[in-house]
Amino acid sequence: MNKKEQEFINQMKKESEAVNVPESLEPREIEKLLKSRPKKFVWKKAYTAAAAACCILVCGLAFGMTKDGGYSGGREGAAAGGTEADPLRSSGFETAENYEDVYEYLQARMEEMNGRNYDSGEVMITEDSASDMPAGGAAAPQRIASEAKTMDAAVPETASADYSETNVRQEGVDEADVVKTDGRYLYTLRDNGRAVVVVDTKDGLKEAAEVKLEDTYSIREFYVNSGKLVLTGEIYREEKTKGGWYMSSANTFAVTYDVSDPVKPKKLGEVTQSGYYTSSRMTEGHLYLFSQYTVDTASGIEPRAVEDYIPLINESVLPEKDIYMPATKTAYMYAVIGSVDMEKPDEEKNSKAIFTDGGNLYVSNQNIYWYEDRSWYTGDTMIRRLSYQDGELQAEASGLVGGYIHDSFCIDEYKGYLRVITTEKETNSVYVLDEKLKKVGSIEGLAEDERVYSARLMGDVGYFVTYRETDPLFSVDFSDPKKPEIIGELKIPGFSEYLHFYGEDLLLGIGMDVDEDGFTTNGVKLSMFDISDNTDVKEVQKYVMKNVYSADVMYDYRAALIDRKKNIIGFSANSGDGESYYVFSYDEKNGFECLMDETVNGNGYQTARGVYIDTVLYVVKGNIIEAYSMEDYKKVDDIIL
Repeated sequence: MNKKEQEFINQMKKESEAVNVPESLEPREIEKLLKSRPKKFVWKKAYTAAAAACCILVCGLAFGMTKDGGYSGGREGAAAGGTEADPLRSSGFETAENYEDVYEYLQARMEEMNGRNYDSGEVMITEDSASDMPAGGAAAPQRIASEAKTMDAAVPETASADYSETNVRQEGVDEADVVKTDGRYLYTLRDNGRAVVVVDTKDGLKEAAEVKLEDTYSIREFYVNSGKLVLTGEIYREEKTKGGWYMSSANTFAVTYDVSDPVKPKKLGEVTQSGYYTSSRMTEGHLYLFSQYTVDTASGIEPRAVEDYIPLINESVLPEKDIYMPATKTAYMYAVIGSVDMEKPDEEKNSKAIFTDGGNLYVSNQNIYWYEDRSWYTGDTMIRRLSYQDGELQAEASGLVGGYIHDSFCIDEYKGYLRVITTEKETNSVYVLDEKLKKVGSIEGLAEDERVYSARLMGDVGYFVTYRETDPLFSVDFSDPKKPEIIGELKIPGFSEYLHFYGEDLLLGIGMDVDEDGFTTNGVKLSMFDISDNTDVKEVQKYVMKNVYSADVMYDYRAALIDRKKNIIGFSANSGDGESYYVFSYDEKNGFECLMDETVNGNGYQTARGVYIDTVLYVVKGNIIEAYSMEDYKKVDDIIL
């Protein structure tokens, strides 16, 4: 069993009680794994079988994925900006008037599901019957000035040059991870998820302290920010249901410690909210927690026992006004969002719960976007926007776009507009939505028979990659939100799974090198694109990592260590010989140079991380930290925790 398969199994065990289909089981994610197989593996045919298997699984789990899915979310509704297809109020959300509203909805939902005859094939996934999208057109190309010149997504130019920070999706919005540093101490999550170890790097590696939680706690990731260590994860419990059987459930937690003296951590506070931990963000002194809570309707719920079907925040029932009722009758769980003022880490400042049937999130510097992929059965994705300034959560708007969103890099907020890149059936689209999430501009019918693999948007220009047999890299001009235009297209073999701006006029791509027949992979590929003229993008250099068929950065962008100032590109990757950590530099004349290729010796399910302090690179995985001089990348120290 390889690492990716083990990670998948571990995640399935944690999420199984929530009855939510993990993103890793969606056909496009299965395809990712298949693409990483050794050379001469014909992944297209295998993908077809895997997708069919996933469809069978989803049919059994997805509940509301039916032909009459609860709203007419077809292409006409999406094109209208969601006004006709979306039954939400004009504000974008409808709050519960009282707990009885919630109870009645859940009861009706349960009765509907109990009355379904699955063997008859009533639950099925159907293609949208709307006609194909019209082909999009672009006006005469013109070069657009890109703001990427002054921005580095991995480490901002204004950040300290003495140590690295977590590679985040949105500059200015911090993300938790399994390894952090404050410039002297390393903080790393033990593989059992019970503790974070503090390691002093001064004068060699020494274990300085340990922050350990009770056995019922499982730490998923953490922050180190402004002298505080914030642990996030789940508290597991097993309880006897009314039906006499036992089930596991979880609460999401955030436990905060004062680590102004890292050797003597002091607990400052703890907050909890219902459901399994899904993610978190931290910005401007506030933590935002996201969890997924599914009501145990199988055991039966009583209208007066609101604590059995309403999310709890610090063991208190969430008020009715903070519960947003479902937009469709297919919703079967809550997405719970809580904010914490880090000056008061023992209380949640504000909390909301959205009825949903699953989704993902993108957090800009002003808003939280929750997007639900309904493309399996309606052809659309629903997007909901909540503002979050100073910890105050406020529902603002909702809308629809056609197709599904590959990942959070395909959705981006800029100057009050939301730019979205989607794949629908056999084509791809670009949408621009206003603050009310109404469509104001679009390009449709792009790259027929291909799908989006990666994207990166910055300022007025965006880039995205589609793939089937070649790797088209599209350039999009967003300077006029009402008239987005494709201004460039480059076709090369292979595909890029991750894109990263690398200095003034360069775009780094990390993906797979594929033969021109589109069937066989040759290894992980690094590409450098010259975007100085974004109407004529060129691949100026590439490097193929022979016999390396999977890189963590293609699945988790936080696994990347990319610093333009130090000219380093670091990540872990897998080959037939196991996992190794690689560091590359880039030179315009000589291209990519591999500076480091060292075996990762730690064990466990966590992906390896590379962080630097001054001129030392630390490769961390599980219970082992190894230190390398960044002058010659020779090993200088290690520690087993």
